[in-house]
Amino acid sequence: MTQNRYRHRPRFLFLLFLAAFIGVSSCDNPFRSKTYEYPELLLPRSMTAFAGEEFSHVINASDPQNRTLDLFADGLPAWLKLIPEENRLTGTPSREDAGQYQFEITADNGKKATRQTARLVVYASRSEYELQQKIETSLDVITPGLRGLSVAVIDGEGDLSIAFTGDMGPGLTHRRVDRESQFRIASVTKPMTTALILKLVDEGRLGLDDVVTDHYETQLPNANSITIRQLLSHTAGVFDHLNANVFWSTFSSNYSRIWTVEELVQFAVQNGSLFTPGTSYRYSNTGFCVLGAVVEAITEMELEEAYQTMLFEPMGLQHTLYDNFSSSTHPIENLARSGRAYQYHLSAAGASGAMVASPSDVASFGRQFYGGRYLSRELTDEISVNIGGRVGGQNYGLGTRIWNISGIPHHGHTGSLMDYRSILMYIPEFDLSIAIHAHDTHTSWSTLVNDLFFYVVNNFTPKPVTDIYYIDREEEPVPEIRINDEIWIP
Repeated sequence: MTQNRYRHRPRFLFLLFLAAFIGVSSCDNPFRSKTYEYPELLLPRSMTAFAGEEFSHVINASDPQNRTLDLFADGLPAWLKLIPEENRLTGTPSREDAGQYQFEITADNGKKATRQTARLVVYASRSEYELQQKIETSLDVITPGLRGLSVAVIDGEGDLSIAFTGDMGPGLTHRRVDRESQFRIASVTKPMTTALILKLVDEGRLGLDDVVTDHYETQLPNANSITIRQLLSHTAGVFDHLNANVFWSTFSSNYSRIWTVEELVQFAVQNGSLFTPGTSYRYSNTGFCVLGAVVEAITEMELEEAYQTMLFEPMGLQHTLYDNFSSSTHPIENLARSGRAYQYHLSAAGASGAMVASPSDVASFGRQFYGGRYLSRELTDEISVNIGGRVGGQNYGLGTRIWNISGIPHHGHTGSLMDYRSILMYIPEFDLSIAIHAHDTHTSWSTLVNDLFFYVVNNFTPKPVTDIYYIDREEEPVPEIRINDEIWIP
């Protein structure tokens, strides 16, 4: 009987313990572990602000437990502040603050914290924002498939607007093109070389009608009668190595070769003069390489140093460089890449096409050079005298192409090299400069350029154009070159 009396005691004690546990759990027990939920934090995919306008954004944050939330921000730009008690970001950016920003917002309820990355795009103006929408639409409609594009506009007030889209190219597709991305600008280098030459003329160290051998000894055919003006205007009759099969067939076995100017001149020596200097027009990269050697001879500086001290620094061009060094193993850090960005050494182009620059720098250069801010007024006016047209050739001045579309005279230069496409346009009537750059080719490139030209004229000047027509601008000579029976385009 005694044994049966205690037979159910273990079960009874277990049920008693379970009931006590349930009772304690149902009370507000300080020893009980409570599961807290994370705060809710909702941020838009991207926020937009405009220079000179107050930016304000209320952060959508809440807590499922109705606990008090603390908001924190990490990595805010200097002009932007978080007001935690109002759950609000606020600030007024300047034009110098234009660009893209990323920062973190944290909502903390004391137990759990939610953190999100915020993206904010600051535009220099409403016009810049609209230009951004324009280029994105144009790429979709006019040049679908174009890898990327960057455009810079400096208006008559001197205000800069930049728009860009696309990735940085092969090997850099994880990076997006940005305000400071650089491009190979090819023959847009020629106005920059022209600027050095004309600065020497302005300083009295060189004359436009001096013959080449007055300053630089060379085997160039007719060197004793070719003038600096003729080299600048492609009216010297100089053979063009860079657009000749004979050059690329020689080059094809060693694209890393570094060329001297006189080695390039030898192609002109071997092929002879194209015509009596001053009697006709023929585009010549070789002639511009010789002009680079003239600069070196007069200044006693390497060409890279001459560009830096005589052009880049005085003009404040911080994202422009003369490329006499790059290769696939020694790349340019911020260069948007085409599929052929490092296919050959740029000493092959030299002073005719080796420059790398951002569109904002190119637009700034154009406005200063063509707008009378770098040279004397008299010499500035010489730049756009149509020497090429006078001798039956293309409309070309001193290192400068000349255009008139829909009654809007303007001038600048085109560039085409290694699948990069560039153009600089300056409109004197509006003191307006436009630079457009791509690191890809497209059959509708000229149509895109014309479309953007008219958009800028109609939206960045006080004189809209109603009678619009399109023409093909002169492109760089790009012949069909065959190497080992394969078509290859420089």
